[in-house]
Amino acid sequence: MSRTAALRPSLPITIASALVLLLCVAGTAGTQATLRATASTSDRSLVISAGSAGLSLSTLSLDTTSLYPGLTLVGPVTVTNTGNVPLRLGVAGLTMPSGAAANALSDALVVGVRTVPSLASCTAANASPVWSGSAASAAAGSIGSTLPTSTSQVLCVSVTLPINAPAASQGQSASGIRLRISGTQA
Repeated sequence: MSRTAALRPSLPITIASALVLLLCVAGTAGTQATLRATASTSDRSLVISAGSAGLSLSTLSLDTTSLYPGLTLVGPVTVTNTGNVPLRLGVAGLTMPSGAAANALSDALVVGVRTVPSLASCTAANASPVWSGSAASAAAGSIGSTLPTSTSQVLCVSVTLPINAPAASQGQSASGIRLRISGTQA
């Protein structure tokens, strides 16, 4: 076999390999490019305004039925976003009576909140709260609803006297309980 015959079959393989290598290198170089653009603002000043958060609440009115262990009373509250940013609704806390106003009844009550689709749907049957608290424990928490600007949502507030309420709560009245609803920018 001559020397030129031995080189011929490897020459097309060498050329093909060089083309593949060239395409790989050319493709890799193209992906390394950085695009950049710049522009300047005019001489006019830029004004940036902060949004505002605002909530308004209707008055809560509960049924005046006397509580007994195991009974839940409910009442609707309409909360309206009066600001210009969407708000995530929550409970900032629960203030229970203190001093002479505190008694076994107010200490035993469990207050709850959940969103409902309408005033009429705020019933004891629909009152399973997404947030609840008592004199013993009332940590801040979420109601699980976001209120867009200029809209309203109905909250169903429940007050329950647990089945295991102390006998000392009998014949007492509870007043001065405050449920604080919050709105945090969403």
